[in-house]
Amino acid sequence: MRLIHFLAATATSLALVACGGDDGGVVVDASTALANPGFPVPTTTTKANSQTGGVWTETGPANWACLNTASPDQPSTQAIALSGKIDDFQTGNGVGTAAVTAFPGINLAGNSGTTTSDNAAQTRGNYTMNLAMLPSGTTRYGFKFEATSYVKTYLLNQYITPNMATQLRDMSAVSEATALALPAFIGVTRDVTKGVLAGAFRDCNGDEVSNAVATVSGTAGTPAHLLGAKTFYFSAGSTSLPVRHTVEPVLNNDGLFVILDLPPQTASAYVQVWGFVDDADLADGQMTLLSELASPVEANAIITGSFDPKRN
Repeated sequence: MRLIHFLAATATSLALVACGGDDGGVVVDASTALANPGFPVPTTTTKANSQTGGVWTETGPANWACLNTASPDQPSTQAIALSGKIDDFQTGNGVGTAAVTAFPGINLAGNSGTTTSDNAAQTRGNYTMNLAMLPSGTTRYGFKFEATSYVKTYLLNQYITPNMATQLRDMSAVSEATALALPAFIGVTRDVTKGVLAGAFRDCNGDEVSNAVATVSGTAGTPAHLLGAKTFYFSAGSTSLPVRHTVEPVLNNDGLFVILDLPPQTASAYVQVWGFVDDADLADGQMTLLSELASPVEANAIITGSFDPKRN
């Protein structure tokens, strides 16, 4: 299942951004908020959305019943035979001879299994790999894809059912051509010395969320934007593309975002999504931290992930 459709900014004026919502957060100075021009205060509460026949429709309030509750993840219990297809995220074509490496958690240098995708005409992009059992305290895998004419692509935060010995999962890699072309839609030139983080955000029902804002922070629990971070949201069309802030200042119906121009981080950064949970949240003017995922930032690489409601 494809988790994302990846891929001169106009700063949105605001008086302040408040963080933490009913959880008792702190107020962030306006100049700090504007350090990322893609992080304005939404004007309404978060909404859930669904897609039918290529058309996105708002279905009602987003479901936050699981927010800040215990994680349902179960510990790894065995090695798993994983298979599927490595495809080009834009075209859907299979990517042959892609080197695939699994790793535990966000340890990009770790190794929980390796393989190379098939390049034969009838099976191009197909792969099979044996995932090692995760170490204690880790419940999710990450994956790295490397291939000729492709940017190094990471996929983080993948929950693989721990008690099923054989499982299927298709995953996507981003081509060099796409990495150059898509930022051009928003007037940004790709800088290979910087990193890119991207993803889709979903609520407790697994529905895509609109009317929230995303950033990459150097500090857990607060939006301390990394220097140069610029968040952009997507068009939510039949082919969703990143658009300028004047077109879509916050998460659109497809829940997609991309954060560009990130300085490489050897220590973990934090991908965060903030928004108003309900009318009371909106009335008190304090956004709630809806999602947070620790993630490294690597130059000349695209890191994608599954962004779910924040759990304890």
